[in-house]
Amino acid sequence: MSKQTKTKLAALLFLAALPAINAFGGIFVITDDAAPAGTGDLEVTLNWEASATTDHRHCLSIAPAVEFAYGATETLEIAASLDFGHEYMSTRYARKIAESRTHDFNFTGISVALKNMILDPENQELPFGLSLTGGFSWAFAGADQSSARDITFELGLIFQKNLLNNDLVLAFTPVVAFSSAKGDPADGSTDSTFDSTEYSLAAGASYHVGNGFRVGFEGVYSIVYAADGFDDDQFYAGPNCCYEAENWWLTVTVAPRLFTSADDILIAGQFGYVF
Repeated sequence: MSKQTKTKLAALLFLAALPAINAFGGIFVITDDAAPAGTGDLEVTLNWEASATTDHRHCLSIAPAVEFAYGATETLEIAASLDFGHEYMSTRYARKIAESRTHDFNFTGISVALKNMILDPENQELPFGLSLTGGFSWAFAGADQSSARDITFELGLIFQKNLLNNDLVLAFTPVVAFSSAKGDPADGSTDSTFDSTEYSLAAGASYHVGNGFRVGFEGVYSIVYAADGFDDDQFYAGPNCCYEAENWWLTVTVAPRLFTSADDILIAGQFGYVF
């Protein structure tokens, strides 16, 4: 695999590590994580996910998305999102590299997904809540307006347990994703196609401290295999904070990459409203 392809893959992995509370499941913990949108309700959500890297240079990759989720039945949610990309890189403090900056933004692709609730997380007679998620995403461009063909199929489970009269929420989400990424042929790369399988385990806890505020902690471990075997693994963990009102919510998490010399951090936020 070329160095250029690995660099692109690493950027994708940073953002894939935190899928947020969208229809693909995720590691944010709120009270309806394992449940679909209410029947007939439309949830509109703005997702903001970013990875920042500093190593004598500054790199910021942001993946904002606008998601629409509809409660088709009591147990089935259908969702679609418009995905965008924003990339900023400055080599102002890099050693032996001339100062330069790039600043790109573009509409990069679309995603669709389903969430089907098998066990209701708020039913105290059940041992836990459980939902099955599946999705498809297609990225047809990069943030720098280069052409791309990044296709991902994703399957996951959301396990959720509510305790202490729903004040304490525990969640666990295993996910497997199959991806095929193809870069811009204009870059001259001879191996611009990269197929991979990613396994991730996300877990978190959230506690209601009063007046709609919840605080907690969450983490995600992901491991990627390419055609020639193991390619990379990553572990991110950090605190989260969520505010829930009657018809809307706002949640934020900050998760540095741990057990590595890489200076990376993931920052994610979500604002959602129910119509």
